[in-house]
Amino acid sequence: MSEVNGILFAVNVAVIILCGGLLSIIPFLTRKSFLFGVKIPLEEHGCPEARSMRKRYVIICLSGMFTILVLAIIQYLVVQGITLIAAMYFPLLFIAVQLWAFVPNWRQALALKKERSWKVSESVFAETKTSFTRGNLSELPWAWYVVTLLLVVGSLLLALGRYPYLPDIIPTHFDINMNPDAWAEKSIIYVIMTPLFGLGTALLMWLVGILFVKARLQIDAQTPELSFTQHRIYRKRVGHSLGFMTLGITISILLFGYVALWPELVVPLWFSLTLMILPIIVFVTVFIRSGQGGCRIKPDMILDATVDNSSSKVLLQDTHGRGDDRFWAIGMFYHNPDDPAYVVEDRFGSNLGFNYSRMPVKIGAVLLGLISIIGYIWLTVWLSSVI
Repeated sequence: MSEVNGILFAVNVAVIILCGGLLSIIPFLTRKSFLFGVKIPLEEHGCPEARSMRKRYVIICLSGMFTILVLAIIQYLVVQGITLIAAMYFPLLFIAVQLWAFVPNWRQALALKKERSWKVSESVFAETKTSFTRGNLSELPWAWYVVTLLLVVGSLLLALGRYPYLPDIIPTHFDINMNPDAWAEKSIIYVIMTPLFGLGTALLMWLVGILFVKARLQIDAQTPELSFTQHRIYRKRVGHSLGFMTLGITISILLFGYVALWPELVVPLWFSLTLMILPIIVFVTVFIRSGQGGCRIKPDMILDATVDNSSSKVLLQDTHGRGDDRFWAIGMFYHNPDDPAYVVEDRFGSNLGFNYSRMPVKIGAVLLGLISIIGYIWLTVWLSSVI
């Protein structure tokens, strides 16, 4: 058990460092037209006050990461037995760290914009011939999802075909080395559970891909042609990285089902984890290199891309006040009842957000919150009873 706790502790430390590192670089990946959730002129992105705010943000994030890391080390040394439970909760502390780092800077950015009387366009997307591809899913990289679906269906058929030949007692749990350490009477539900879970995961990732494709292009008003082309390239990159992530995570899940069907099959845990982690690394790398909406993609890269110039003429449109700071609570959460959109682009680093004034979004946010709370309580109680 101590070996397992040691591995979990190492994973926990890696997650803490990863979360802290990614959180620290978000201001440098966000569009230059946004300063901590406040829309500003592009030329003011590098002003001394903005640089000072970003520096303060990084210091707070790294200090928070260091504090959480110290807490994790103390927990492991004092109460080693709860390392798995602790690994569930330590990443949640970064929510407090981000608010601590972000909110004061958001307030200062608002005050600075008012003090300097900065004027910006409220237009944040463009209507062009090619932007009408939004909604028809033609840009979704279907090959990744089709291959994933075929693997899930094949796994389900394989499980059903294998069921009659399974012994009456089958493994239900595996140790850190993927060796079975718990058994139960076989049942059709248990045999097909892993393929069904893989199917659910694939469908969820597919929906995420659809949301990304259906989101309207967000264009920087001061450099619309450049911003439009950057976003088109970025959409293609992220679409493929999401498809790759869908395939990798689904295969990783299905491997656990194969081990249950063929206990003699040796599948190292590191192999399954690699299949799950590698696509996530690819996705994060794409985001870091491209920036929010592709704002870090260089002009020379754009010149090499194939773009139909005849259909990419940019016409900035009114966006129901989406570019108005008043509709962004603490610069992060969009709430505008006059905007019919459900999905919008965030103002701080991430790609997509929601219009929280729309009733379906409100219901979804409440349900997600309840599911998360109930899930954490159930996992905490269950893990406490087995460790």
